Amino acid sequence: MSTIAERNARLDALAEATKKYAAAQRAELNRRVDVCKRILQGRTGAERLAQSSVQQSTTLVVEQINDFLTG
Repeated sequence: MSTIAERNARLDALAEATKKYAAAQRAELNRRVDVCKRILQGRTGAERLAQSSVQQSTTLVVEQINDFLTG
């Protein structure tokens, strides 16, 4: 009977180790994905370009409204 209990204990330990390993691997892969996304954003510059366009458009609209209101 002790062999069955030992076997079950080893299986439980294996299951727990597998869960911990999978969680650690998932966390590492998520960190890598985040790094790759940041690198891609830095390379394309699309986000900075869009922000620049929004700022310039906002400035232009404010100036035009100001010109209209002040005559």
